[in-house]
Amino acid sequence: MRCSFARLTILFCLATLLSSCGTFHRLVLGNHKTYCEVDSANHGFSKQYPQTFTVYPFRNTSWYREAGPRAREAIFQGFSLIGTCTRLDDTDRRASQPYSGADALRVAREENSDAVILGDVLTQDHFHFFLFTYAYVEVRLAVYDTKSGKLIWKGQTWSISTDYGLTWLAPISGIIDHYYWSRQTMDLYHRVSMDFVHELRPDVMASK
Repeated sequence: MRCSFARLTILFCLATLLSSCGTFHRLVLGNHKTYCEVDSANHGFSKQYPQTFTVYPFRNTSWYREAGPRAREAIFQGFSLIGTCTRLDDTDRRASQPYSGADALRVAREENSDAVILGDVLTQDHFHFFLFTYAYVEVRLAVYDTKSGKLIWKGQTWSISTDYGLTWLAPISGIIDHYYWSRQTMDLYHRVSMDFVHELRPDVMASK
């Protein structure tokens, strides 16, 4: 009886341990939220300028077709906190050469935006196995002044999320697998977007 109870206790402790989850790329210390550093260079981005943005279609170098649109949507939402972003569908209708700098500037000028954002999804990856899953994204941005065509800011960062536990229960079918990883990677793109916004305008994303 004691042996069976001890075994159950050990199994319970192991299950609790393996069912924990965490995110490497974010820390919460008390009431203070920290943002990860971005590898960036500022060539003229300030609080006063730019105030309006065109978010041009992103270039995708990952394995996943949906990576570019997901990252772009997250960046659109993030930059909307610090300025006005023209509607993505309006930009798409005007764009004729995806990830062409000249075409991006033309579109931004037609939309009368202060700056145009060009983005690269460098990596989107995910993995799941019996007791472990992880998802990872990496994004690079460049912001150009619409009138002069000069680079005013560039940055690159990444985000990773890991889960431990009986992960085979989550992606048990193709539909569930797609939903699970869509949710994971979209969350990571939003976190990356907030890193960029915090780097550019820490006053907007000030921690309390």
